[in-house]
Amino acid sequence: MISHEYRCIFIHIPKCAGTSIEHALGHFEGHKGRAGQDHRSIRMVCQPGPKVSEIFQQENLKDFIRRIREQYRKHANPENGVMPSEDEYNSYYKFTIVRNPVERAYSWYKNALRDPIHQKNYGIDPNDSFDQFMRKFAGKGFLRPQTYWLKDYSGAIPMDFIGKFENLSKDYEIICRELGIKDFHLPHKIEGQTSKEKKIEDKTIEFINRFYAEDFERFGYRFG
Repeated sequence: MISHEYRCIFIHIPKCAGTSIEHALGHFEGHKGRAGQDHRSIRMVCQPGPKVSEIFQQENLKDFIRRIREQYRKHANPENGVMPSEDEYNSYYKFTIVRNPVERAYSWYKNALRDPIHQKNYGIDPNDSFDQFMRKFAGKGFLRPQTYWLKDYSGAIPMDFIGKFENLSKDYEIICRELGIKDFHLPHKIEGQTSKEKKIEDKTIEFINRFYAEDFERFGYRFG
């Protein structure tokens, strides 16, 4: 999300408390219903766009096409179409929240099981086990690696601050101080579930460890 009021760019990785942060920063004012969150990657908002030498890398090309398409479609929440100028992009405070890859994947799985619209849109079988779900959807849609949202066209991660879901209260206070926000209270809008509620099969954890190895290593999480 782009906030001109707070002069910030927040990259909302799914299932990392982003909805609560967007609420706190006023992203949903005037919007009701679904499709209000802004899940654009940094490649979709960075200025300037990609160099010719960068554009033909697979993820870069996909996000460049998405970026163009997003400019012409009507957004359920108009705030999701806001773009920064080059000066704004360079000067705005850029931040995100990341989460343990196992916990993030399990939270999305439980969310999908209770949401028939997600099931219809993504072809999710509500009877699938977590292992079956991950082998079908790892790397797709909301289950892309977290680094997907954060890498610019050069492969760098241009964040001023990367907070952690596990330290949310403390890290959100750091964000608020940087943005000049005096109210550190973060509304919790979506209830997630953690893998601690159910034992996950070893083979599933091993699969997640391999598939999301870069997330574990780059963000300092211990492998499951």
